Amino acid sequence: MDFKGFVDKAKDAAAAVTEQTKAAMATPSAPTNLEAAPPAEGGELVPAGDAQPAPPKSLAALTGEALSQMGAAGAAKVQELVTSFQQALPALKSAGYELTEFEIELGVTPKLIPHFRFVAQSVDDVEAAREMLKTNKLGALLLNTLLKAGDIHRHINVAGFSFSHIEIELGLVPSVRLQYKNEI
Repeated sequence: MDFKGFVDKAKDAAAAVTEQTKAAMATPSAPTNLEAAPPAEGGELVPAGDAQPAPPKSLAALTGEALSQMGAAGAAKVQELVTSFQQALPALKSAGYELTEFEIELGVTPKLIPHFRFVAQSVDDVEAAREMLKTNKLGALLLNTLLKAGDIHRHINVAGFSFSHIEIELGLVPSVRLQYKNEI
């Protein structure tokens, strides 16, 4: 599954949970007939019949249920993304991009944010990595993004700073960060 499919499924799950929450909150409780029964001790009116209506769920309870359902659906999708990402790592490393750390940001649209350090490799190594990633769409996307970011960072020179690493934010709107560190 590619990242766009992952994001679409996460949005669908969030929309379904939202609809379930709206439906639960909009369902009116059954009307009670307070005049049909004689007052109880102390003069309070009680509903007629044996069944007591269920107490309405609080907003916090509904929100908790919604988050629980969304969390279960989202966790499965995040795990699919992480699995595809992990399968791509050997090819990315052979192309010269070593993973130094990664972050997972949870939310309505989850994000995966890997950080890569670049070590120059031959053109043959990069082509071999492309071949290894033919069936891994996420891996191919990462490799192409890393290569383009690498081309750009070679053209940026900032006095007193050296290139440190590349961060790729894989989310609804992907972005790339080129990180530079002070040489002092």
